[in-house]
Amino acid sequence: MRDSDTVEDYRLASEVVERIRRGEEDVLNAEDFWHGLDDLTYTERRSPAAHSEKRG
Repeated sequence: MRDSDTVEDYRLASEVVERIRRGEEDVLNAEDFWHGLDDLTYTERRSPAAHSEKRG
């Protein structure tokens, strides 16, 4: 990665943080983010989750 890429990433992230502070950016709380992820079905053969039993 070039230094200019790192600087650009930082600049973009800073802009998002400012929009969040001003209330202009939607964010999810942790509960909403994780809601429903336990029900996902993994189809990749090598995924450890593909071989685990679904918890109920």
